[in-house]
Amino acid sequence: MTVGQDGVTAANLFDTQNPPDGTTALAVPGAALVAALSGAPRIHFDYTRWLPLFFSLLSPVVIGRAQLHHNLENFMRDRPVRIAVSTLTGIELPTVLGMTLFGLRPIPVPGLASVTDAITALRDNQVDVIQILDPQGSAETRTAIEALSHDGYPALFTLTDSVALDIGGQHVPCMHDVLLRENHSALSTLLYGAWTALAGAASLDIGLVLPMLTPPPLVAEWRHATDIAIDGADIRTMASSTGRRLLDAEACTASYRQMAGDVTSIMALRRWLSTHLPDWRMG
Repeated sequence: MTVGQDGVTAANLFDTQNPPDGTTALAVPGAALVAALSGAPRIHFDYTRWLPLFFSLLSPVVIGRAQLHHNLENFMRDRPVRIAVSTLTGIELPTVLGMTLFGLRPIPVPGLASVTDAITALRDNQVDVIQILDPQGSAETRTAIEALSHDGYPALFTLTDSVALDIGGQHVPCMHDVLLRENHSALSTLLYGAWTALAGAASLDIGLVLPMLTPPPLVAEWRHATDIAIDGADIRTMASSTGRRLLDAEACTASYRQMAGDVTSIMALRRWLSTHLPDWRMG
């Protein structure tokens, strides 16, 4: 029952206070994994040692000014881009790093955690880019995104292709495809490897996991139960109508591997953060 703002509190308790006896599972959002990848000092868990039971995945969308959309296509280097973020290393971190991969200079603007606040900041020219984590989760959010598109704030890309997203009858490409077209050399960098892990983590709506050393018979029981649950017609309808992709334990493997990243890329991410965080904190 204890989650915390971004799931870190629950994940810490899960790793440090719950024995792997099969009686307790953890429901964790992607924000906790993003925090772990960034090397936040409050992290006391290792999510790469969990056993996934099922994932619910989203395709977060990045929206910006029409002028920025034009600049992405023409690849203008080192242009400053203000990005609405909840915290400097929050769930929006893949969008911040993504702007670097395009050759732009990201400037995070913290304190804008809600969709409403982010959209207001974009319309009021306080930021140039926002990330909407759950673009199809509610009618209000879908309407707001459509209105932004009509008013000159198009969707630049989605972080992943977990769920297809159409806005105004137009398909929104995933960032990999846009980067392949505009700056394909970035795809071979360590920071792109880090971005891939961050994007995968941010796309995790919710994951249900067990500790690594849970006895195999109990793991099998949990997986059987979750397979039955997510195959229910009501659950599938809910997922389809709100832009979610449900993965059973076997199908989680590839996504989980992406979210884990590799040591070299993660170290590159943390070096990049250590370089930029002092300037960001000073505004």
